[in-house]
Amino acid sequence: MNLTTENFFSKFEPGFSLMEMMTVIAIIGIMTVISIPRLINPENKASKAARELMGDMQRTRMSAISNNQDWAIVFDTATENYYICSDRGSDNVWSTVLASNTIEKTISFTNYAAGIQYGHGPATTNATAGGGAFSVDDVSYVSNVLTFNSRGTCSSGWVYLSYGDVSYAVGTLSTGIIRIKRWTGGAWR
Repeated sequence: MNLTTENFFSKFEPGFSLMEMMTVIAIIGIMTVISIPRLINPENKASKAARELMGDMQRTRMSAISNNQDWAIVFDTATENYYICSDRGSDNVWSTVLASNTIEKTISFTNYAAGIQYGHGPATTNATAGGGAFSVDDVSYVSNVLTFNSRGTCSSGWVYLSYGDVSYAVGTLSTGIIRIKRWTGGAWR
């Protein structure tokens, strides 16, 4: 018997069987059950915001070095935003960011989750080596401004972020080294 391509395919019905459809639906259901808790996990949201801030600090430092001029991050605790600025503007003051600074990027914590905010959450001491009390608005930089100069050195301090019971501290040493720590219930690690 001569089996042609046309004869071969005419023996099969097009479409999916009920068993194939049920298998696909079951796989989608399992993937959904696994992924939903990860999406709403406070740890993931707080960690993402802290890592993004750390990355923005690194990019700001590199921009200051490559452009051979001061760059700054201005933390606005009232609006839960921060701004990356490349120029002080005509008033020559970083902290009046909306007045005249050249803003390169605006970051809002609401992009990560509605509950991300400046704050130390359940942490009882600050992230510095000596511990101690927190600054009033949970940003320890002078005038809430982190400034990098053309050599990559900067003002030292910490920014505290919280989401529910999860707290992170992102900060810099005066040498330009950027650090991130998480509150583990008894210490910053």
